[in-house]
Amino acid sequence: MLGPRIGGVFKFLIGILLLQVATALLTYTAMQTDLKQTMWLFGMLAATLGVLVALWFDSVIGSVKEQAMARQHKRHAREREKLRVQAEKEKSKLAKQRKRSSGGATLKTGLAVGGMVGVGVAMMFAQLMTLGLLTVSAAGGAALGYGVRSRQEKMIRAREQKQAEKLIYAQDLPALTEQPTPRPRLGRSRKRQAD
Repeated sequence: MLGPRIGGVFKFLIGILLLQVATALLTYTAMQTDLKQTMWLFGMLAATLGVLVALWFDSVIGSVKEQAMARQHKRHAREREKLRVQAEKEKSKLAKQRKRSSGGATLKTGLAVGGMVGVGVAMMFAQLMTLGLLTVSAAGGAALGYGVRSRQEKMIRAREQKQAEKLIYAQDLPALTEQPTPRPRLGRSRKRQAD
């Protein structure tokens, strides 16, 4: 961080020292000559020297700014890559948690429905036929409802995955062309049937 700043400071220092040396030489030369005759000449030299130093400083500022921008772009690229990797990790964690939670919920639901069926069968054997049938039908309805819901969720996830893959791979893969399918030869199949 300090290295580029020191480089810029040295470039400015060189420009300032050159300006001071040139000004001192110009002043010494002006004092040794007749100033009335050469005043315009020294004024033009001083103006030219000022323009050259201004151009020098402008180029120094431009190079320092370009270096700073390059460092900033590099830093942003690293941060962007870090965020992308972190997002991928979080996405995979979330997918694993979904699988775990859905597996546990399915097991719990299965145990609850099985327990209800068991209670309903026990009530039927205990001469409470209407209450037993009601319990068994409620358990069957719950099992059917959870089964349908689970299937719908799987279909939705598969559709979303398919659409995401289409978006990702649509730009990378060339368009597929239809290849003509070879026709089966009928003569051979008749001979085989005859044998």
